[in-house]
Amino acid sequence: MADFENIYAESDPFVRAHFDCLNCGGKLWEYAIQGQMVCEDCRSVYRSSEIFEAQAEA
Repeated sequence: MADFENIYAESDPFVRAHFDCLNCGGKLWEYAIQGQMVCEDCRSVYRSSEIFEAQAEA
């Protein structure tokens, strides 16, 4: 069996996004693999595309 190094196994899948929560204004964390963002304060979950659209309209 071949050995290989999985670069994703060691990295944190969450990335702090530069967007604010639509509900409470808290900072969002993006889980890019699932295309979702989660608020660090109220734990609301959004689709990343929903946040991008809201920011484009503002």
